[in-house]
Amino acid sequence: MMLTLTKLRTRGARRVRMAVAVVTVLLLGACGQGHTPALMANTPPPTIRVRLGMPRAQGALQLRAQAWAIRATSGSSFAVHSEGTLKTTITHSAGNIVLRGRSTGAQALRIEPTTAFTLDGRTYRGVLTVRLREGKLLFVNHLDMETYLAGVIGNEVGPGAKAATYRAQAVAARTYAWMRLQRADASTRAFDVYDSSASQVYKGLSIPKQYGIRYADMVSHTGDTRGVIVTHKGRPFRTYYASTCGGHTTQPATSGLDAGRGSEPLRGVACDHCKTSKYFRWTKQVSDAEVIAGLKRKKLPVGAPLHTLKVTRRGRGEWVAEATLTHGPKRAARTVPGHVLRGALGLRSNRIESIQRIRGGWVIKGRGWGHGVGMCQWGAIEMGRKGASETEILRYYYPGVAFTKIY
Repeated sequence: MMLTLTKLRTRGARRVRMAVAVVTVLLLGACGQGHTPALMANTPPPTIRVRLGMPRAQGALQLRAQAWAIRATSGSSFAVHSEGTLKTTITHSAGNIVLRGRSTGAQALRIEPTTAFTLDGRTYRGVLTVRLREGKLLFVNHLDMETYLAGVIGNEVGPGAKAATYRAQAVAARTYAWMRLQRADASTRAFDVYDSSASQVYKGLSIPKQYGIRYADMVSHTGDTRGVIVTHKGRPFRTYYASTCGGHTTQPATSGLDAGRGSEPLRGVACDHCKTSKYFRWTKQVSDAEVIAGLKRKKLPVGAPLHTLKVTRRGRGEWVAEATLTHGPKRAARTVPGHVLRGALGLRSNRIESIQRIRGGWVIKGRGWGHGVGMCQWGAIEMGRKGASETEILRYYYPGVAFTKIY
């Protein structure tokens, strides 16, 4: 017996808790592994800390909020509050954070608005902390998991998707974020996730206007799956996902990712759903100089002249696990992991189909965009358009999973 998202949404709260408990016990008996207590608790959403990658973080950022309180958490007794509108600049000088052109004497501030706040033109909910660290300002948004997810799924999926795809993205993003919260060193870190593709794309309440979707709609889609994560053998795992798989997803090792406890759901599956993506196939031309410079940045130096560049090992789905380049007067061999080659040459993916030598460089043809592990987002969009439910989408890209409601 497996618990589906539909059942989780339609049963009464008491029956849901009972069903989750029963399924959890069955899973535990089947696999001999135990849940952490948090997985079976009926608790409010946890708080997640998101590092905001402000493009002008070292300049004078504009902050605006209604009814607010600010207090120092390090280096000062600074504290102010107001029922009016806060409109100020944030910068730093002489080892202290500066507001309105005046030093606070603090290296860390906690800003608590009663509603939303706007930072550098983008609107957020929750609390903002500002920390001066190694001469740079670190901005972290503290907010509840569900509000965070509503700011993720629209920016990750983009426009034109059916509700089922947004719901599938919400579950995948929630599971990934939950795993970040469960790290052993989480309490010693300044934040849990980035607001970029380094973790998950989060822009607060802001969604590009050209997408034609509303933040309120994302709140609704997230609420439909409130508290639900995917598990394998009774445990959550790192639910990776990427834009376009190019016909087949791959396993984490091929793309330099950690499988964690989810090796089976992340083994890679065939996908014919993403053919309509403009990134399904791509071609890129790179010069010898670009290859040499790119590998140098990756601390894999090679010397001119370059002779050959060949794929020498592939992982699941024909994704390149390893390539070998011969270089220099003595034709020395340099082995490069596929995901490192992707980064060094600026390729959309390491699902490389062919490498052709041309004068002074190379023409590389491939498929997909991203690391290719887990859910193919473009495939999920197409599955939703064809009538698949979020349950079907998630089970397709993460085979063998069950669903657990953690709050």
